[in-house]
Amino acid sequence: MQKIDWFILKRSVNGDLSEDERRELDAWIKASGDNERYYRKMEKFFIRGQKREIDVSRNFKRFVAQAYGRRRRVVRNILKYAAAVVFFVGGVVFLQEMKFGSDDANGKQAALAPGMGKAVLYTGSGQMIALENREQRDIIIVDSLRVEQDHDLLNYEGIETSGKVVDEMHSMRVPRGGEFSMKLSDGTMVYLNAETNLRYPIRFNGEERRVKLSGEAYFDVMKSDKPFIVEVDGFEVKVLGTRFNIQAYGDETRFKTTLEQGSVEVHVEGNKMLLEPGEQAVLTKDGELTKRKVDVSLYTAWKDGNLVFEDERLEDVMNTVARWYDIKVFYTNQDVKNVRINGNICRFKDFSVLLEKIEKLDIVHFEIKENVITVTSK
Repeated sequence: MQKIDWFILKRSVNGDLSEDERRELDAWIKASGDNERYYRKMEKFFIRGQKREIDVSRNFKRFVAQAYGRRRRVVRNILKYAAAVVFFVGGVVFLQEMKFGSDDANGKQAALAPGMGKAVLYTGSGQMIALENREQRDIIIVDSLRVEQDHDLLNYEGIETSGKVVDEMHSMRVPRGGEFSMKLSDGTMVYLNAETNLRYPIRFNGEERRVKLSGEAYFDVMKSDKPFIVEVDGFEVKVLGTRFNIQAYGDETRFKTTLEQGSVEVHVEGNKMLLEPGEQAVLTKDGELTKRKVDVSLYTAWKDGNLVFEDERLEDVMNTVARWYDIKVFYTNQDVKNVRINGNICRFKDFSVLLEKIEKLDIVHFEIKENVITVTSK
């Protein structure tokens, strides 16, 4: 994939390109389907940045305060530093300016393309509909229902139903290398990360609003007198109106519920734990439930296009990366899994560039063959 300057990408969203820059961008987009897909994804990323705020990891708040600040300022400053990778392990800091795309100058690492908006919708009647990011707002026919799709958002709010389908359940499954979002019939927004499944009714008609989750999702729950309940394997999260993130992958040893705003109740086998903003409930596979204070941005940055790690084990970092980039990871040395990682990167970048930065620490080595990464110690 050819390189394109991030400044051009950003200015194109704001309509500030010169004629020469417009011609350069148009030629880059038309050069390949990958280029066009990357541009649409980054276009959405910049637009989101104009609407949302995001904090950065407290480990490097002072370091990147002038660069990142709030996301509104990020866009105004043309993501001047968001085009950079900030990564440090064991106190060593790396800051590398990168252009969009990678050129593998040494031929050492193969490209690892990021995920994209895609999912599969399963209806109560057994219909299966493949969903992809659409350039324009559209209507898709789901059984006898007309559901609106806008880019990678499926919207059930205001949907017209007949009595025959009013209690129907749908499931949205996001594969590895994918993400999708949806607005439920009550107006609740749900952002689904890679390898995630959400089961939900097309309308909430009972005394509660209940959905079932496996994987990871961020919920912005519309306030209502009816409690909103997220059912996960082993526990439930109950709210009235709030914003929170649940990470509950079956292959992980801990399930995490992180509260950004409002309050939630975490229920486990008759026990109840109340969370306040900035707190996280952690449930182990053994059924132990604990609560701790956290930097919420570490656990919600993914929905805004970032991967943020703070003192994370390399194995946990690679698990997160593997889902998003749809890769497999193998370790020749078990000890290397415990290398501690801190960092923040845009998750729409070619990840092989980041691996090369980590390799410069002379602690680990990554070998990439197609979609398989082998990690060895040095």
